[in-house]
Amino acid sequence: MPVDNIAHALDISEVRRATLDGLEGVLLTDAVRSQGRILVNAARSEQRARFSIAHEIGHFVMERHILSGAMGFGCTSGDMRERRTRAHHQRQETEANQFAIALLAPPYKLVPALAVDPDIPSVKALAASLCLSLEATMRRYVALSDQPLCAIWTHNGMIRTSARNKAFPWLPFTKGQTLPATSRAHKHCASGKQGISQMREANALGWLNKPDIELFEQTRVGHKGHALTLLWATLPPDDDDGDDLPELGMPHFR
Repeated sequence: MPVDNIAHALDISEVRRATLDGLEGVLLTDAVRSQGRILVNAARSEQRARFSIAHEIGHFVMERHILSGAMGFGCTSGDMRERRTRAHHQRQETEANQFAIALLAPPYKLVPALAVDPDIPSVKALAASLCLSLEATMRRYVALSDQPLCAIWTHNGMIRTSARNKAFPWLPFTKGQTLPATSRAHKHCASGKQGISQMREANALGWLNKPDIELFEQTRVGHKGHALTLLWATLPPDDDDGDDLPELGMPHFR
């Protein structure tokens, strides 16, 4: 997506990569958005820069967003990862992030990847075509998939963050916990050998505490202890045939 051109089409006069101290993106504007200029951290990758530009465009078009300073918005790396909505600032940053990923990865762009069985190489290729980071693309992929999916990011075998869609069962692991010792992901991360494993059947009891779920996992081990694991579940069919429901008849009124 031509994010720079989109910014200019919205009358944002300048989009520039610059040296920023402690910030990932800056939107210089006023309360009524009569003008705008965007600066993004030149020290980051182009994928990160594009996301930062889209994030600042989100602040620009959502006029109910309150400026974080007298000159506009200054967004940190934490703001670019924000997903909470409890505080006003958190909600604004979360909305800008949601706007950014929707702009850079619209659903129709993901249709080919979603039409085949889930795997990390497909998402990696999708990330390259969208010029997005693998993490941002994987989060979008998981959210839009109708398959029960969960992605888990780890560092040195400890969970850093995760993303699952509504179809995937609850994951009983949180940030800072180690991967289950019975998982293939634990084995791959412990080996430190970089690369992508095959999608193989996993120990559902170890991951989910539920033995009746068919589960598959695949892990990509990167550099410096970072890894990504994709979990794909096949849920048991719903055996409820409704025999225990009362027979429908004439309604009764009080």
